[in-house]
Amino acid sequence: MKQIRVAFLFLLIIILGCQSRNAKNGKRASIADTAKYFATTPFIKSQIQYVDLRNFPIYKITVMDGKKDSVSLSKEDFSRWAGVFLDKDISGPEKAAGYKESVFNDLSTGSITINYSPLNGEAVIQNVDILLAQETSQVKRILIKSVYNHGDTMITELCSWKTDKSFQVNRSYTTKSGYQKTELNTINWNDTP
Repeated sequence: MKQIRVAFLFLLIIILGCQSRNAKNGKRASIADTAKYFATTPFIKSQIQYVDLRNFPIYKITVMDGKKDSVSLSKEDFSRWAGVFLDKDISGPEKAAGYKESVFNDLSTGSITINYSPLNGEAVIQNVDILLAQETSQVKRILIKSVYNHGDTMITELCSWKTDKSFQVNRSYTTKSGYQKTELNTINWNDTP
């Protein structure tokens, strides 16, 4: 921790020194945004391939209106469901410009959390959290919240991917007339419920 503070202080001194030197010259320092956002698509594709190359029993558990149902899924159906995550990658240049990245070390989960929140409150993808294991920096979980309209229905979608185990796609439907419905979907291939 002490090394991080020293490194941060050193970096701060360099930045302030550059700014004061440029101020003397009548110039303002510009810092190019060279950061790359974490791309979820390659990770999700690797997880789809991980399942495709093995003979895991894949099943979907759905809870809707208090009724629980489960069904076996083919690998093709699994890929279709996983496609929900592929559609929500914000790392491309056009999309990334609309999001702010923050990173913090979450001691309660033993994770480094990368968070992306929109600069515009009306963005479809409202939040992306990527939890990385502190020791290995490997992805442990991806959480994505989206809000969008389909006709007169507002859909809030919460997606959660648990590495090498399962994922969830949970949706809440609300109409202007006040009708509400919740659909919880868990797709499991290697997780003990």
